[in-house]
Amino acid sequence: LHQFIRYSEEQNLELNYSHITNTLEKHKGQDFIPFNDFKDFVHDIYSKSSCPWLGLHFAQKIQLSSHGSLGFAVSHGIDLGECLELISRYYQTRLQAIGINIQVNGEDCLLEIKETCTWEPIRELLYEVLLASLLNVIEFVIGKGVEQCTVCFPYKAPAWQDKYVELLPCSVHFDAKTAGVTIPKSLLKITSVTANPRSVELARAQCDEELSRLNQFDSLEQKVVSLVEQAHDYSLSIEEIARNLNMSKSTLARKLKTENTSFSKVMANLRKAQAKNLLLNTQSSIEAIALTLGYDDASNFNRSFKRWFDSSPSQFRQAHKQSL
Repeated sequence: LHQFIRYSEEQNLELNYSHITNTLEKHKGQDFIPFNDFKDFVHDIYSKSSCPWLGLHFAQKIQLSSHGSLGFAVSHGIDLGECLELISRYYQTRLQAIGINIQVNGEDCLLEIKETCTWEPIRELLYEVLLASLLNVIEFVIGKGVEQCTVCFPYKAPAWQDKYVELLPCSVHFDAKTAGVTIPKSLLKITSVTANPRSVELARAQCDEELSRLNQFDSLEQKVVSLVEQAHDYSLSIEEIARNLNMSKSTLARKLKTENTSFSKVMANLRKAQAKNLLLNTQSSIEAIALTLGYDDASNFNRSFKRWFDSSPSQFRQAHKQSL
């Protein structure tokens, strides 16, 4: 998102920067913003741009160094094969709305890209950015050998298809069943001119640390709990949580069910624990606590609290007054 913002500034596009700033501030400290927010911002940039092939144009401006530890690792990979392995292993440290697989078929290697959630309304633009960026990486590693590759886009040729031929360094195919880049196996062992094994190991360690942090949760329930607690917002809906996790509402509900729980149970447990904490450790009024926990009025909160503790909030606080 930061790269798209910089691009829009360079192109003098008039965006709602205060809205972008507020969204970034809301998710401060997190590795990602919700994919739906990202799509909204990028679509706004695209709609205000006079360049229909914005994805291709944008990809030309992305430097490997802008991809953090992953970019550093790839820029020092021993050969193209190792660079592609690094991308397929650590891509989630950069974007979690995609899947990247490497398949070897005969004399070719396919670096395949899959959508793991809905990319509309910026689907074509994202494919332009991702596939053009992958070609840039391949060209960085092996130079002119990239001309032997083939890139496939999973949609019909757009009106500006000539720009694909002009800006991409290899053969282009549209309306493909599989999106990705096909690379002759003979290119995989070409040594990179910037190869540095020590630097790669250092970058791998950093990428492993980032992946570990992203995958620190043993269950989806723990991810939901973490999102609510980080946001300090106990009124978050299942739709909002699902967007943050880049999945549909039905998928979230189904996956929670496999963990023998539900979104309502998870939220009830969170509110129960926080209600007890606020009553015993703060001087906040019952009404203020009810609002903090996402209740429209104190009477609804009172009913829930009595169901949890067989006591009203005021009785509970009074009974524990000595410990306050």
